[in-house]
Amino acid sequence: MKYTELCQAIHRHHNFVVISHFRPDGDAIGSTLALGLALRALGKNVQMWNEDPAPSRFSFLEGSQDILPVPPALPEGTDCFICVDTADSKRIGDEAMKRLQEAPFSVNIDHHASNLRYAHLNVVEGNAAACGCMIAGIIAELGVTLTQPMAAALYAAISTDTGSFQFSSTTPEVMRLVADLMETGLDVGDINKRIWMESPLTVYAMQKEVLNNMVIEAEGALSHYSLPAGKKAELGVGMEDSKDLVDYIRCWKGVKVSAIFEDLEDGRIRVSLRSKEPAINVGAIAGEHGGGGHAMASGIRMAGSLEECREKVLNSLRRELNKLS
Repeated sequence: MKYTELCQAIHRHHNFVVISHFRPDGDAIGSTLALGLALRALGKNVQMWNEDPAPSRFSFLEGSQDILPVPPALPEGTDCFICVDTADSKRIGDEAMKRLQEAPFSVNIDHHASNLRYAHLNVVEGNAAACGCMIAGIIAELGVTLTQPMAAALYAAISTDTGSFQFSSTTPEVMRLVADLMETGLDVGDINKRIWMESPLTVYAMQKEVLNNMVIEAEGALSHYSLPAGKKAELGVGMEDSKDLVDYIRCWKGVKVSAIFEDLEDGRIRVSLRSKEPAINVGAIAGEHGGGGHAMASGIRMAGSLEECREKVLNSLRRELNKLS
C-alpha cells in the first residue's frame, strides 16, 4: 500500500496537531481540514492550527472555524504533529516551529519537490498536483469513509492548486479523483462560486493598483509589480487582499514569467513567481535565492530592500528569458 508507514503511524498515535504554512491558500486549508476531519472520524483527538486565519473565501468549509492560532505551548499529551503542504518548516511560523520541535513524533506530508524532509516521517510526492490529492489517497488507505465535508475541503484544495483545473498538473488521475469527490453529492457550482466569484471590493482595489503600476519588459515576456511598505494601509486592504497578485499579471498575452515583490515591513521581501513557459523553472530560480516551490509556481522570502531583492530576482528571470532567445 502506498501510505502504509504513514497509516501505521496514524493508528499508533491518538492526540494530533495538524498545521500548514502561514498565509494559507486553498490547498493548505483544504488539506488541513480534510485530514483533521478524517482523523476525528477515526476517534482521534485533533487540533488544527495556523499562524494566520483561514481566508474568508474558505469559511464555508466545515471545520474552518476550528483552525486556531498557534498556542504558547504544545498541548499536554500531544503525540503526533503533522505538517501539510509545507516544504520548509520555517513556513509554519516561529512559534509553530517550537511546537514542532517539542512534539515526540512529527510527520511532513507535502507535494513540493523542494521539500526539506524536516520531520521524523516524510511523505513527499513532488509530482502530485496538490497536497489535497495526497490527503485523498491517505484517507482512502486509512479506510475512512469519505464524507461530503471532507470532499468539499479536498475539492477546494485541488481546484485552487490547479488554478481551477487550468494548469498542466491537471491530469486524468486528478479529474478521476474529482469525480470521486463529486460522488459524495458535492455541489461544485456552489463551491466554485464561493471560491472564485465572491471577492470583496478591497480585492479589486488591490487589483486596480497592480494593473495601474505593473511593469512589462523583455519584449512582453516578463511582467512584475512591486508592493512597497505602507501601500496596503494606504489602500485600506488587508493581507488576504494581497494574495495571488501574481495571477493578475501573468495572463497578458505574450507573458512567459511573472513576479510580485511585496515589502513585508519586517526587513523581508516576499516574492511570488509564476511561469507559463515550461523551459523556465521558477522553482529552480526561487532556490537560487533561498526559496522554493514548483517549476511553474514558487516563492521566496528574502532579506534586504525591495529594490535590491527585486533586481536580484529579475536578473535571474532575465537570464532565463535570454536563453530562450
